[in-house]
Amino acid sequence: MTSRLSRRESVNPEEKTLIEALKTILRLSKGTVNIPLSYGCRRTDMISLALALIEHAYDPVSISNDLWTCLTDDKRKIGALSEFLSPRGASFHRTAIVKGVIPKHPLTWQDAAKQFQQSKFLITLLENWTRRFFKDMCVPMMAKGSTPTPSEGGATAKRNQWRLKMNLLSRDGWFSPVGRVMDSSAPDNITPIDSNGTNSLQAAHIIPFSSSRNLILRNMLAKFTGEGLEALLTDKINDPSNALLLPAGAHQEFDAFKFGLENQDGRYLLRYVAPVRQQPQEVLRHAENEEIVFATNDPTIAKPSPLLCNIHVAVGRVLWASGAAEVIAKVLEDEDEIKSGNFEDESWFQVSASYLQRQLRALQDLDQNGREEALVEEYLPTCSHLIDT
Repeated sequence: MTSRLSRRESVNPEEKTLIEALKTILRLSKGTVNIPLSYGCRRTDMISLALALIEHAYDPVSISNDLWTCLTDDKRKIGALSEFLSPRGASFHRTAIVKGVIPKHPLTWQDAAKQFQQSKFLITLLENWTRRFFKDMCVPMMAKGSTPTPSEGGATAKRNQWRLKMNLLSRDGWFSPVGRVMDSSAPDNITPIDSNGTNSLQAAHIIPFSSSRNLILRNMLAKFTGEGLEALLTDKINDPSNALLLPAGAHQEFDAFKFGLENQDGRYLLRYVAPVRQQPQEVLRHAENEEIVFATNDPTIAKPSPLLCNIHVAVGRVLWASGAAEVIAKVLEDEDEIKSGNFEDESWFQVSASYLQRQLRALQDLDQNGREEALVEEYLPTCSHLIDT
């Protein structure tokens, strides 16, 4: 009995896992460290985004280890951290086997967080790490992430998109699983459900089609998920396992990560990620957490991948919990205005440079490769005007 008590007493109540240590420091730093991420009237900050990445990542261990590695991969960084934190079980540079972290005696976690906030060196490291996820994962996941419709792009893109939609109609029937909207091409003997109406249903990619052409995005998603996604996001990008049928309005909001489908124990559960007031009417026909059923027509065609569905929801939670979704959405909205020639706003110069750069890149691709499908390659904004200020 005595030995048990001694073992319990030897446990330091201040000790935290690597993940909890990061969360604690970031939570205590919110509102204290100001690293703004703003565009027009939309505003968030890097600390909020870093915390959301740790809290909502598909694999919190993988992304936390990535941040710890960023903070401890040379002697200068370890020296700065060691001013207020002490690792347990291994030295800081061996992140994979560190058992926990405690504040350096006699500091508390509040003291440790304050010293972190006062270290320009460590704050800059955190800011650069967060910027990388914002620029290379958050922005390209939202930017033109949807699959082009069959009426868009070149002949190859039209054929691929039409084939994908036909596979989804074969799998799920003439009605979208979300919203129960009937496809307008349904035979005359098929009638709409109640007042749900008809729509030219679209094949919506769960993970954006653009990821198949963006190695950096795939690498960032691998860190976010702790999973190898190369085959899923290249060879199988147009597979039914990465798509679902949606009406046009719901497709747009799905691409904005306002809702998603989380797979638990083989069941697809509808999740409201953005506030209810921003959900499309087709989604509001379902209760939150309601089960959505797929493959009612042909169970031999692959259902949406549980992994990809859950990654989509996790990314959405990061975007909306941090406020980054609204910042990125405003940039993309203004880019659409630039395309139409109707954009008149004091922030125009923030969008135009990166937008024109991507237009030139697309023209270069077309000139070099001579492929008409390059016309539909989705632009991947860097939003450098947001992260370099």
